[in-house]
Amino acid sequence: GITAQIQGRLVQAQAGVPVGVLVARGEVELGFQQLSELISLDGITVLGPMPPAVQIDTTFCAALCKTSAQPDAVRELLHFLTSAEAEPAKLRHGMTPA
Repeated sequence: GITAQIQGRLVQAQAGVPVGVLVARGEVELGFQQLSELISLDGITVLGPMPPAVQIDTTFCAALCKTSAQPDAVRELLHFLTSAEAEPAKLRHGMTPA
């Protein structure tokens, strides 16, 4: 019910420009984007996640292409990415391991 009130104040970042960059430059006062995109930017303060009722989870998926030139290497990488060993890196970059 507030769309009409804020419509003229909304800014959408251009493709390839993280929302946090607009915040850091002072072009906008508040930004919303995936934590993994915001966590490493200088000049901003991440306040925290959105409330669960409005939070949107992004799930990343991967698969082996039938025509892959290196299927064993792909399987090895996918195995690592889904292992507990990769969880600390995911957490460090603002992602939640599945």
